[in-house]
Amino acid sequence: MLESISATEIAVGAIRAQRFRMNVIANNIANAQTTRTAEGGPFRRQLTIFRGEQIGPTLKPEKFGVRVKEVVSDRSPFREVYDPSHPDANEDGIVLYPNVNLAVEMINLLSAQRAYEANVAVIMTDRSMGEKALEIIRQ
Repeated sequence: MLESISATEIAVGAIRAQRFRMNVIANNIANAQTTRTAEGGPFRRQLTIFRGEQIGPTLKPEKFGVRVKEVVSDRSPFREVYDPSHPDANEDGIVLYPNVNLAVEMINLLSAQRAYEANVAVIMTDRSMGEKALEIIRQ
C-alpha cells in the first residue's frame, strides 16, 4: 500500500537540494581565478548531481522527491593564459586558470533560483488548498 505523499515534504526536499546547488555554484564563482589549491593546480569546477525517486507502491515516503547524490569535479580542460610574470606560470609562461565560465555559472544560478522559487510556490499552494478545505468543512 502506498503511504500518503506530502507535496510540502517533497518541495522542502527540492528546496534543500537547490540551496545546496546554489552553494556549489557560489563556490565555483568565488574560485574562478584560483590558480593554486591545496591539492595542487588550479581550482576545478564542481557540479551537483541530483538523484530522484519515482513514486511506486514500495517506496518509502521519506525518499520522495529529489536529493543531492554527489558533487563531482568537472573534468573539462583548464583555461590557459599567457602571463610569464604570474607566479604560477610554467616554463612557457602559461598559467592554468580554473575551468569556470562565469556566464555558465550565472545561468545555472538563475536556474537553481527559479527551481527554488517554484518549490516555494508549491508549498504556498499546498497550504492554501489545505486552508480552503478547512473552510469548506466548517461551513
